[in-house]
Amino acid sequence: MPEFDSARLDAEFSTYRAAMLPAITPDGPTAVRRTVRRRRRRAALAVAAALVVAVVVPVAGQAGLRRDPGPPATTTPAPSDSASPSPSPTPSVSTAPPAPDGRIERTELLAATVDLPTWGDLPERPDGKACESRGIRLSGDPVSDDPNLLVEMGYGDVDRDGATETVVLVRCLLGTRGPAQVVAFDRDTVGRIVTLGRVAATADPTPEWLIGLEVRADGVTRVAMADRAPGPGWPLEQSQRQWRGYRWDGSRFKQTEGPSGFGPNPHAADLSVSSSNLALAREPGDSFAGTIEVRVRNASAGEVAEAVLSFDLPWQLRPVGDGWNRCRENMATALVPYRCTLGRLAPHADIRLTLGLKRAQGTPLASGKATIELFGSGADGTALLERERDDNLATFTHYYR
Repeated sequence: MPEFDSARLDAEFSTYRAAMLPAITPDGPTAVRRTVRRRRRRAALAVAAALVVAVVVPVAGQAGLRRDPGPPATTTPAPSDSASPSPSPTPSVSTAPPAPDGRIERTELLAATVDLPTWGDLPERPDGKACESRGIRLSGDPVSDDPNLLVEMGYGDVDRDGATETVVLVRCLLGTRGPAQVVAFDRDTVGRIVTLGRVAATADPTPEWLIGLEVRADGVTRVAMADRAPGPGWPLEQSQRQWRGYRWDGSRFKQTEGPSGFGPNPHAADLSVSSSNLALAREPGDSFAGTIEVRVRNASAGEVAEAVLSFDLPWQLRPVGDGWNRCRENMATALVPYRCTLGRLAPHADIRLTLGLKRAQGTPLASGKATIELFGSGADGTALLERERDDNLATFTHYYR
């Protein structure tokens, strides 16, 4: 810029300042105080307004809460592909008391008076005492005077009520044998021993013997049994054995497991023999002759491989006639005691024989009695065992007419 122009601007600014500065005067103390008071009033009004809002809004909210909301608004649910699940029912709480504990120890049971399912018709005991079933005491001693013998005990929840019951094997002693039954006991609500029911029992013809018991965790009572009872001439080893399971159905025990019966026992037979009397009539010369009707039966369901009749007759009586042809032996040359082998007897066989007997001349014989006995054997030649042998022997009278 030329020096002339610069000098000229400086002169103009100097003239302007000289003219204007005297007219500009700053605010005095009074003006400053007025400004400060005005600003303080504006601040106070702002604070008061804020306080009013802070108080009024909660009060209005509480009033809104107390106000009756009126009927709810009706809304239309959104459509859905599937119905809403029903609320789960609230499980009910059982108020039934727990089932009584039916576990009865042996000493307590022997000391208690109990009822048993009826024994039914039984043979009389040798001592004349009967096996009662009402209000009786069980015995733990096989040689006791009390005929109801407690043989074995078991425990388990047999009626599925959540509590334990007591199951026992009881035998009515008739000598060394006798019928038996398995009985379940429980307690009532006051703790008394009560009879729940009979699980199993001996029967005619089988089972003749109950061996033992066990109670499973699922409530099934298993009973071990045999088709034939042990006794004189019959070891238990020759009996057929099996387990049967029984379950409580709410009113009684029903068999649910195991066989329902026994097949023919290969070691057993049920044979019988009977005979009419012998009436001797005079024949030409000094001889007497007559016949007897002999009946042989196999009452068992098994076959008898060989049946044999043994005749215990006076030596004066001799076999005669065709009736003896059934015997394998040659009876014309046989000697006393006479043996007649009949051979095989089918199951339930019933054979009738008409056998002639003769008293020879010059052989005096008084009237009297004679016997016939029947034996059976198996395929291996061993003698078949029988529960009762009284009917294997027949007695007849020989007399003159």
